Amino acid sequence: MRTTALLDRQPMPLVAEIPADRSVSSAVAWAAANRDAIQAAAGSAGVLLLRGFGIDSAESFDALCRAIEPDLRRYTGGDSPRTGVTDRVYTSTEYDASQDVLLHNELSYAGWSPRLVFFGCLVAAPDGGETPVADGREVYRRLPADIRERFESRGVAYLQHLWDADGEPGIGKSWQETFETTRRDEAEAYLERSGMTWEWTDYGIRTRAVKPAVVNHALTGEPCWWNQADQWHRGLASVKTSFGAGSDPRFDPATAGEAALGNHVTYGDGGEIDPADLETVRRITREAEVTFPWQAGDVMVIDNVLAMHGRRPFKGPRRILVAMA
Repeated sequence: MRTTALLDRQPMPLVAEIPADRSVSSAVAWAAANRDAIQAAAGSAGVLLLRGFGIDSAESFDALCRAIEPDLRRYTGGDSPRTGVTDRVYTSTEYDASQDVLLHNELSYAGWSPRLVFFGCLVAAPDGGETPVADGREVYRRLPADIRERFESRGVAYLQHLWDADGEPGIGKSWQETFETTRRDEAEAYLERSGMTWEWTDYGIRTRAVKPAVVNHALTGEPCWWNQADQWHRGLASVKTSFGAGSDPRFDPATAGEAALGNHVTYGDGGEIDPADLETVRRITREAEVTFPWQAGDVMVIDNVLAMHGRRPFKGPRRILVAMA
């Protein structure tokens, strides 16, 4: 399989040379025959773009993803609002079109994190809606050494306080939606397997997950920035909610993720993270990002350690699907 750089002077994404027959059946057969090469290209560059095939439905996207990696996974534990489209395919994050989703590694806070993330474009927005990507190795290199050292040595602890669907509505997804179950014992089993701690509260469930902030890539051995602390810190929330007005103690921003519903992040040892450091992280990830317009039928294969991804605001119709493995 031959690949070329999509953009001048940018190592990601690579774009694959595909056969003349652009049908769905040809795409699936070609992907299966080139499975190892596709994964290797994503694993070296971080992002591989398959452009030109007739991927026009959730079913054809599902089939192509499974041809590349048959072991697709559910989104269990994820906090982004999504809708299941097939058994293992979801809509991309359903935040309001006016909002910017900052660069991050998928499910870096959860009980599991995918090795590969697939995005499929069925409808490209006429204005905006790009999925920017950034090389986690480059972000790591650009960060000031003192910030790198603090995060690398101390890790991060993601604090989440999820509401109960059987009670009053809360912020974001309920614990039932997050863990894809209505049974407390099944949610606890997921948390136990994940090495996370938890506590049932009057509002729902409070969880704590200690994770690395930097990960060495399994194949290249290179250190990669791998977290989304700047999006979880209660002082720097990247997506605002309509909740929190008034004096309801469930939505106290000063204790979000702990006493109140919502998310927060600290260092893994419990120490608070300086928001100024996180502002620096945001600036550097934005400077490192690469953006290109979607075309209908595009499928993007992302190595979830090497590459971060996000979403630009958009206007008009847009339909991007996602699968994980």
